[in-house]
Amino acid sequence: MSCIDVNLTNYTGVREKKADSRKDRTAAEAQRADRTQTPEERKKAYEEMGIHAEKFIVDFSPDSQEFMSRVAERKAAQRAEQERLEAENPWSPFDYRGDLSKNEPTQYLVFSKFLYDEGFFHDMNDEQAGKMEDMLKNITAGMDSIRGPLDAGRWDNSMSHEAAKLDLYSSVNALNYFAETYVPEGMRDGFKALIKEYENYNSRLAENHRNSMDLYCESMKSISAPNATGISADVRQAQERTKAYQQIGRVTHSEQEEKELKEDYQALFDKLAGKEDSARNIFDSLQNLLVNYASGGSKNNMVISLLNANNAGSINKMFQYWSAMF
Repeated sequence: MSCIDVNLTNYTGVREKKADSRKDRTAAEAQRADRTQTPEERKKAYEEMGIHAEKFIVDFSPDSQEFMSRVAERKAAQRAEQERLEAENPWSPFDYRGDLSKNEPTQYLVFSKFLYDEGFFHDMNDEQAGKMEDMLKNITAGMDSIRGPLDAGRWDNSMSHEAAKLDLYSSVNALNYFAETYVPEGMRDGFKALIKEYENYNSRLAENHRNSMDLYCESMKSISAPNATGISADVRQAQERTKAYQQIGRVTHSEQEEKELKEDYQALFDKLAGKEDSARNIFDSLQNLLVNYASGGSKNNMVISLLNANNAGSINKMFQYWSAMF
Protein backbone atom coordinates (compact mmCIF):
# COMPACT_ATOMS: atom_id res chain seq x y z
CA MET A 1 0.00 0.00 0.00
CA SER A 2 1.22 3.50 -0.89
CA CYS A 3 1.07 6.20 1.76
CA ILE A 4 -0.83 8.37 -0.71
CA ASP A 5 -3.74 5.92 -0.51
CA VAL A 6 -4.56 7.16 3.00
CA ASN A 7 -7.39 9.63 2.38
CA LEU A 8 -8.56 11.45 5.51
CA THR A 9 -11.50 13.18 3.82
CA ASN A 10 -14.46 13.11 6.21
CA TYR A 11 -12.56 10.82 8.61
CA THR A 12 -12.58 12.15 12.17
CA GLY A 13 -11.76 8.94 14.02
CA VAL A 14 -12.94 5.39 14.53
CA ARG A 15 -15.57 6.29 17.12
CA GLU A 16 -17.47 8.44 14.65
CA LYS A 17 -17.06 5.93 11.82
CA LYS A 18 -18.37 3.07 13.92
CA ALA A 19 -21.35 5.19 14.98
CA ASP A 20 -22.09 6.05 11.36
CA SER A 21 -22.01 2.38 10.38
CA ARG A 22 -24.85 1.65 12.81
CA LYS A 23 -27.21 4.21 11.28
CA ASP A 24 -29.85 3.37 8.70
CA ARG A 25 -28.55 4.85 5.42
CA THR A 26 -31.70 4.25 3.37
CA ALA A 27 -33.12 7.76 3.80
CA ALA A 28 -29.76 9.40 2.99
CA GLU A 29 -29.35 7.32 -0.16
CA ALA A 30 -32.88 8.21 -1.29
CA GLN A 31 -32.17 11.91 -0.79
CA ARG A 32 -28.94 11.68 -2.77
CA ALA A 33 -30.79 9.87 -5.57
CA ASP A 34 -33.39 12.67 -5.69
CA ARG A 35 -30.65 15.26 -5.98
CA THR A 36 -28.84 13.45 -8.83
CA GLN A 37 -29.50 14.94 -12.27
CA THR A 38 -29.23 13.10 -15.56
CA PRO A 39 -27.09 14.67 -18.34
CA GLU A 40 -30.30 15.71 -20.11
CA GLU A 41 -31.62 17.40 -16.97
CA ARG A 42 -28.35 19.28 -16.48
CA LYS A 43 -28.37 20.38 -20.15
CA LYS A 44 -31.94 21.64 -19.80
CA ALA A 45 -31.05 23.55 -16.62
CA TYR A 46 -28.13 25.27 -18.39
CA GLU A 47 -30.33 26.16 -21.37
CA GLU A 48 -32.88 27.73 -19.01
CA MET A 49 -30.03 29.95 -17.78
CA GLY A 50 -29.21 30.91 -21.37
CA ILE A 51 -26.16 28.69 -21.66
CA HIS A 52 -26.27 26.57 -24.83
CA ALA A 53 -23.89 23.78 -25.76
CA GLU A 54 -23.40 25.06 -29.33
CA LYS A 55 -20.09 25.26 -31.18
CA PHE A 56 -18.63 28.73 -31.64
CA ILE A 57 -15.37 30.21 -32.96
CA VAL A 58 -13.36 33.03 -31.38
CA ASP A 59 -10.72 35.00 -33.29
CA PHE A 60 -7.86 36.39 -31.17
CA SER A 61 -5.96 39.50 -32.22
CA PRO A 62 -2.11 39.33 -32.48
CA ASP A 63 -1.81 41.37 -29.26
CA SER A 64 -4.15 38.97 -27.47
CA GLN A 65 -2.23 35.99 -28.78
CA GLU A 66 1.05 37.50 -27.54
CA PHE A 67 -0.48 38.22 -24.12
CA MET A 68 -1.80 34.67 -23.83
CA SER A 69 1.62 33.33 -24.82
CA ARG A 70 3.21 35.29 -21.97
CA VAL A 71 0.54 33.99 -19.58
CA ALA A 72 1.29 30.43 -20.72
CA GLU A 73 5.01 31.01 -20.10
CA ARG A 74 4.35 32.32 -16.60
CA LYS A 75 2.10 29.37 -15.84
CA ALA A 76 4.78 26.97 -17.07
CA ALA A 77 7.35 28.68 -14.84
CA GLN A 78 4.95 28.48 -11.88
CA ARG A 79 4.38 24.78 -12.52
CA ALA A 80 8.14 24.19 -12.67
CA GLU A 81 8.61 26.05 -9.37
CA GLN A 82 5.77 24.08 -7.77
CA GLU A 83 7.30 20.81 -8.95
CA ARG A 84 10.67 21.87 -7.52
CA LEU A 85 9.12 22.69 -4.14
CA GLU A 86 7.18 19.42 -4.10
CA ALA A 87 10.38 17.49 -4.87
CA GLU A 88 12.17 19.22 -1.98
CA ASN A 89 9.18 18.87 0.35
CA PRO A 90 7.29 15.78 -0.81
CA TRP A 91 3.64 15.45 0.10
CA SER A 92 2.88 13.32 3.13
CA PRO A 93 -0.44 12.17 4.58
CA PHE A 94 0.91 13.46 7.90
CA ASP A 95 0.67 17.03 6.56
CA TYR A 96 -3.04 16.91 7.40
CA ARG A 97 -3.80 19.50 10.10
CA GLY A 98 -7.58 19.38 10.41
CA ASP A 99 -9.24 22.43 11.96
CA LEU A 100 -6.32 24.59 13.14
CA SER A 101 -8.56 26.53 15.49
CA LYS A 102 -9.13 23.41 17.58
CA ASN A 103 -5.43 22.70 18.25
CA GLU A 104 -5.99 18.94 18.25
CA PRO A 105 -3.68 16.02 17.37
CA THR A 106 -4.24 14.75 13.83
CA GLN A 107 -1.33 12.52 12.82
CA TYR A 108 -2.87 9.52 14.58
CA LEU A 109 -5.76 9.70 12.10
CA VAL A 110 -3.47 8.43 9.33
CA PHE A 111 -2.83 5.21 11.26
CA SER A 112 -6.44 4.98 12.45
CA LYS A 113 -7.86 5.39 8.92
CA PHE A 114 -5.50 2.74 7.53
CA LEU A 115 -6.55 0.28 10.23
CA TYR A 116 -10.23 1.16 9.75
CA ASP A 117 -10.02 0.51 6.01
CA GLU A 118 -8.25 -2.80 6.68
CA GLY A 119 -11.03 -3.95 9.02
CA PHE A 120 -8.91 -3.81 12.17
CA PHE A 121 -11.74 -2.31 14.25
CA HIS A 122 -14.54 -4.37 12.69
CA ASP A 123 -15.09 -6.87 15.53
CA MET A 124 -14.29 -4.43 18.36
CA ASN A 125 -16.88 -2.68 20.50
CA ASP A 126 -16.68 1.08 20.97
CA GLU A 127 -14.59 0.82 24.13
CA GLN A 128 -12.03 -1.51 22.58
CA ALA A 129 -11.75 0.53 19.38
CA GLY A 130 -11.47 3.78 21.34
CA LYS A 131 -8.68 2.36 23.49
CA MET A 132 -6.66 1.37 20.42
CA GLU A 133 -7.15 4.77 18.81
CA ASP A 134 -6.28 6.63 22.03
CA MET A 135 -2.96 4.77 22.14
CA LEU A 136 -2.14 6.02 18.64
CA LYS A 137 -3.28 9.55 19.48
CA ASN A 138 -1.11 9.77 22.60
CA ILE A 139 1.94 8.24 20.89
CA THR A 140 1.88 10.81 18.08
CA ALA A 141 0.65 13.86 20.05
CA GLY A 142 4.18 15.03 20.87
CA MET A 143 5.07 15.46 17.21
CA ASP A 144 1.73 17.18 16.56
CA SER A 145 2.48 19.68 19.30
CA ILE A 146 5.59 21.10 17.62
CA ARG A 147 4.11 21.74 14.18
CA GLY A 148 3.62 25.28 12.94
CA PRO A 149 5.48 28.56 13.54
CA LEU A 150 6.57 29.40 17.06
CA ASP A 151 3.94 32.09 17.58
CA ALA A 152 0.99 30.26 15.98
CA GLY A 153 -0.17 26.76 15.19
CA ARG A 154 1.50 24.98 18.10
CA TRP A 155 -0.66 23.94 20.99
CA ASP A 156 2.27 22.96 23.24
CA ASN A 157 5.52 24.92 23.20
CA SER A 158 6.98 23.21 26.26
CA MET A 159 8.96 20.48 24.46
CA SER A 160 12.65 21.27 24.14
CA HIS A 161 14.81 20.60 21.08
CA GLU A 162 16.44 17.54 22.64
CA ALA A 163 13.11 16.26 24.01
CA ALA A 164 11.58 16.57 20.52
CA LYS A 165 14.32 14.40 19.04
CA LEU A 166 13.88 11.88 21.85
CA ASP A 167 10.09 11.90 21.46
CA LEU A 168 10.46 11.08 17.77
CA TYR A 169 12.62 8.07 18.68
CA SER A 170 10.19 7.11 21.39
CA SER A 171 7.08 7.42 19.22
CA VAL A 172 8.60 5.45 16.33
CA ASN A 173 9.56 2.66 18.71
CA ALA A 174 6.13 2.80 20.35
CA LEU A 175 4.38 2.57 16.97
CA ASN A 176 6.50 -0.45 16.06
CA TYR A 177 5.65 -2.03 19.42
CA PHE A 178 1.96 -1.33 18.74
CA ALA A 179 2.31 -2.97 15.33
CA GLU A 180 3.95 -6.10 16.73
CA THR A 181 1.56 -6.36 19.68
CA TYR A 182 -1.84 -5.38 18.29
CA VAL A 183 -1.81 -5.27 14.47
CA PRO A 184 -2.53 -8.59 12.68
CA GLU A 185 0.27 -9.88 10.48
CA GLY A 186 -1.65 -9.28 7.25
CA MET A 187 -1.93 -5.55 8.00
CA ARG A 188 1.47 -5.11 9.58
CA ASP A 189 3.59 -4.33 6.50
CA GLY A 190 1.30 -1.49 5.43
CA PHE A 191 1.20 -0.12 8.96
CA LYS A 192 5.00 -0.20 9.21
CA ALA A 193 5.31 1.59 5.87
CA LEU A 194 3.28 4.40 7.43
CA ILE A 195 5.62 4.40 10.44
CA LYS A 196 8.57 5.03 8.10
CA GLU A 197 6.70 7.89 6.46
CA TYR A 198 5.83 9.26 9.91
CA GLU A 199 9.50 9.15 10.90
CA ASN A 200 10.65 10.86 7.68
CA TYR A 201 8.02 13.58 7.97
CA ASN A 202 8.64 14.36 11.63
CA SER A 203 12.44 14.19 11.54
CA ARG A 204 12.50 17.66 9.94
CA LEU A 205 10.13 19.01 12.58
CA ALA A 206 12.17 17.62 15.47
CA GLU A 207 15.48 18.82 14.07
CA ASN A 208 14.28 22.40 13.61
CA HIS A 209 12.18 22.70 16.77
CA ARG A 210 13.21 25.00 19.63
CA ASN A 211 11.22 26.00 22.71
CA SER A 212 11.54 29.30 24.56
CA MET A 213 14.35 28.10 26.84
CA ASP A 214 16.35 26.77 23.89
CA LEU A 215 16.03 30.10 22.12
CA TYR A 216 16.93 32.03 25.27
CA CYS A 217 20.05 29.95 25.89
CA GLU A 218 21.18 30.40 22.29
CA SER A 219 20.65 34.16 22.47
CA MET A 220 22.59 34.44 25.74
CA LYS A 221 25.63 32.34 24.80
CA SER A 222 27.65 35.21 23.28
CA ILE A 223 26.94 37.71 26.08
CA SER A 224 29.56 38.27 28.78
CA ALA A 225 28.79 36.34 31.95
CA PRO A 226 27.64 38.47 34.90
CA ASN A 227 30.28 38.66 37.62
CA ALA A 228 29.16 41.27 40.14
CA THR A 229 30.57 41.15 43.68
CA GLY A 230 29.17 42.23 47.02
CA ILE A 231 25.61 41.31 46.08
CA SER A 232 22.69 39.73 47.95
CA ALA A 233 22.01 36.01 47.93
CA ASP A 234 19.02 36.46 45.62
CA VAL A 235 21.00 38.46 43.09
CA ARG A 236 23.86 35.95 43.30
CA GLN A 237 21.44 33.10 42.54
CA ALA A 238 20.03 35.01 39.55
CA GLN A 239 23.58 35.60 38.37
CA GLU A 240 24.38 31.87 38.59
CA ARG A 241 21.19 31.03 36.75
CA THR A 242 22.15 33.37 33.91
CA LYS A 243 25.59 31.75 33.72
CA ALA A 244 23.91 28.33 33.57
CA TYR A 245 21.72 29.42 30.65
CA GLN A 246 24.81 30.70 28.88
CA GLN A 247 26.67 27.47 29.51
CA ILE A 248 23.79 25.43 28.04
CA GLY A 249 23.68 27.69 24.99
CA ARG A 250 27.38 27.13 24.26
CA VAL A 251 27.13 23.31 24.16
CA THR A 252 27.85 21.78 20.75
CA HIS A 253 28.11 18.17 19.60
CA SER A 254 29.90 16.26 16.89
CA GLU A 255 28.16 13.90 14.48
CA GLN A 256 29.79 10.99 16.32
CA GLU A 257 28.34 12.14 19.64
CA GLU A 258 24.90 12.43 18.06
CA LYS A 259 25.23 8.93 16.62
CA GLU A 260 26.28 7.48 19.98
CA LEU A 261 23.34 9.15 21.74
CA LYS A 262 20.92 7.59 19.24
CA GLU A 263 22.48 4.19 19.83
CA ASP A 264 22.12 4.60 23.60
CA TYR A 265 18.48 5.65 23.18
CA GLN A 266 17.76 2.67 20.95
CA ALA A 267 19.36 0.24 23.38
CA LEU A 268 17.02 1.47 26.12
CA PHE A 269 13.93 1.26 23.88
CA ASP A 270 14.91 -2.30 22.96
CA LYS A 271 15.01 -3.12 26.67
CA LEU A 272 11.66 -1.41 27.14
CA ALA A 273 9.99 -3.32 24.29
CA GLY A 274 11.49 -6.55 25.60
CA LYS A 275 10.27 -5.72 29.11
CA GLU A 276 13.76 -6.26 30.47
CA ASP A 277 13.27 -3.45 32.99
CA SER A 278 10.40 -1.32 34.27
CA ALA A 279 9.18 1.58 32.14
CA ARG A 280 9.90 3.96 35.03
CA ASN A 281 13.54 2.91 35.26
CA ILE A 282 13.95 3.10 31.50
CA PHE A 283 12.59 6.63 31.30
CA ASP A 284 14.68 7.78 34.24
CA SER A 285 17.71 6.55 32.30
CA LEU A 286 16.49 8.29 29.13
CA GLN A 287 16.10 11.58 30.99
CA ASN A 288 19.59 11.25 32.46
CA LEU A 289 21.01 10.62 28.98
CA LEU A 290 19.17 13.63 27.55
CA VAL A 291 20.25 15.99 30.34
CA ASN A 292 23.86 14.83 30.23
CA TYR A 293 23.94 15.34 26.46
CA ALA A 294 22.24 18.74 26.51
CA SER A 295 24.57 19.95 29.28
CA GLY A 296 27.71 18.73 27.54
CA GLY A 297 28.42 16.46 30.51
CA SER A 298 28.31 19.33 32.98
CA LYS A 299 28.27 18.66 36.74
CA ASN A 300 26.95 22.15 37.50
CA ASN A 301 23.87 21.69 39.70
CA MET A 302 22.12 24.75 38.28
CA VAL A 303 22.63 23.56 34.70
CA ILE A 304 21.32 20.10 35.52
CA SER A 305 18.36 21.50 37.45
CA LEU A 306 17.33 23.79 34.58
CA LEU A 307 17.55 21.00 32.03
CA ASN A 308 15.64 18.55 34.20
CA ALA A 309 12.86 21.10 34.64
CA ASN A 310 12.83 21.84 30.89
CA ASN A 311 12.40 18.18 29.95
CA ALA A 312 10.64 16.33 32.78
CA GLY A 313 7.12 17.01 31.45
CA SER A 314 7.91 15.67 27.99
CA ILE A 315 9.63 12.59 29.41
CA ASN A 316 6.60 11.87 31.58
CA LYS A 317 4.24 12.02 28.59
CA MET A 318 6.39 9.43 26.80
CA PHE A 319 6.34 7.25 29.90
CA GLN A 320 2.54 7.47 30.04
CA TYR A 321 1.86 6.40 26.47
CA TRP A 322 4.29 3.51 26.75
CA SER A 323 2.74 2.40 30.02
CA ALA A 324 -0.71 2.33 28.40
CA MET A 325 0.46 -0.37 25.97
CA PHE A 326 1.75 -2.80 28.61
